[in-house]
Amino acid sequence: MSTWTVLAAGGAEAARSGVWESGATVAGAVVVVLMVAAVTSLLRTPGQDPVLRLFWLLVILAFPVAGAGLWFVLGRRAGSAPDAHPA
Repeated sequence: MSTWTVLAAGGAEAARSGVWESGATVAGAVVVVLMVAAVTSLLRTPGQDPVLRLFWLLVILAFPVAGAGLWFVLGRRAGSAPDAHPA
């Protein structure tokens, strides 16, 4: 639907509403992609305690943006074990 059709049908208010709906859709899609990336990263991290993994999964699902951000900033580092045989 073009902007002109929206303006003819409902005026400027309908056009502004359409912009907000599009913005909300894009923001929602970004949140979903961020959550999927965080959960995928969490599940692919090797050698992590299952209880800690479950904790991070719950944090990511309960707080989508903040939880995923925290996982990428803090969780991936905490899950990696130091090298047992340094060179």
